[in-house]
Amino acid sequence: MLDLEPEVLALLRRTSTATVSGRLFRRGLRNVLIRNVRALGESNGVMVGPAYTLRYIPAREDIDAFGIKPDANEIQREAFEATPAGHVLVMDCREETRAACCGDILVTRLMVRGGAGVVTDGGVRDSGPIAKFDIPVFCAAPSPPVNRGVHHALDHGRPIACGGVAVYPGDVIMGDQDGVIVIPRSMAGEIAREAVEQEEMETWLAERVAAGAPLAGTFPPSEATIAEYEAARRNKA
Repeated sequence: MLDLEPEVLALLRRTSTATVSGRLFRRGLRNVLIRNVRALGESNGVMVGPAYTLRYIPAREDIDAFGIKPDANEIQREAFEATPAGHVLVMDCREETRAACCGDILVTRLMVRGGAGVVTDGGVRDSGPIAKFDIPVFCAAPSPPVNRGVHHALDHGRPIACGGVAVYPGDVIMGDQDGVIVIPRSMAGEIAREAVEQEEMETWLAERVAAGAPLAGTFPPSEATIAEYEAARRNKA
């Protein structure tokens, strides 16, 4: 697995999923948005971290009833204990929201272990308390029923699908109020640097539009506008 420099994560936190997804689009990566997931509560900035994965398959009554051993919930708990600090736990629930994949106690455990966030294309229970936690949690919907009737935790630390997107362990997960995207780890450094540069230019362009500049020649910027921006950057430096 390629090393991920802390600087790359810091740069990504200065940008947005909108900007980064645009940079990925330019490289031909169009299926990067984990569909239909939203943050529980207010998002505190940008969630960024390498992915650790947990996969659920459909539950079956002869295997997943209470009291039957081995208990698939042990694999679920293993995943929460195995997620490295600074990582985002991403769960494949097959976009199934009839039952929760986790609740407040498991999320608390991940939080105190230094996890960077939780993403699932399924449901989460105890959503009210979790929304106030100091860890970002993105899910498809609140869902009070226990996981056992719908989900069987199969394995963790392997490639999964989440919200229609392939997620490989170590991919960079980025989430904000717009949603959650997946950045291939090998591209993360270049994408982060490009995204910061784009954000800086677009901030300058937005100020010009707010001051009355027309869209034509400003957004997208003409060669003359780009030259003016570069001059402004040099003067600021």
